[in-house]
Amino acid sequence: MSDIAIIDLEASGLHFDSYPIEVAARVNGATKSWLIRPEPNWTYWCDTAESLHGISRSELTSSGLPPSQVASELNAFLSQTDGLIYSDAAQWDSDWINTLYHAANEPQLFHILSLYDLLEPDQHTKFDDTKTQLADSGRYRQHRAAEDVELIYWSYINTKLEQE
Repeated sequence: MSDIAIIDLEASGLHFDSYPIEVAARVNGATKSWLIRPEPNWTYWCDTAESLHGISRSELTSSGLPPSQVASELNAFLSQTDGLIYSDAAQWDSDWINTLYHAANEPQLFHILSLYDLLEPDQHTKFDDTKTQLADSGRYRQHRAAEDVELIYWSYINTKLEQE
């Protein structure tokens, strides 16, 4: 079973005006994450989302990196891949990555695909169940991008191992 690259993003909310606030990727066993400083025109903020991820807008303003730096560093980190990176929420993550790269005025050098495309149809529920079990184990802090990429990766690995 080959290693796969995983991406996850946290956002200001689940709304068409939401924007990325944290991104993490797992490549070849290494995980890296970035907090993203909001652009001046990124104003939508959901308190419910903040209660889930625990990242305040003031923390992003003081500790986040500019979108251009995040985009550049993410491209460099993902250059170790074949340009394909997987997400368990590919549509949402793709939209937020597009927002990031548009603000950064940087080319996006990778493509996000659905992790479910790597699974047989009968494995989708098993993946979701495994992810829930691992999340409930207390080993991962959900809704932080670096923890979520590990959770997604190990859920995928455990699902595929059961098939063998």
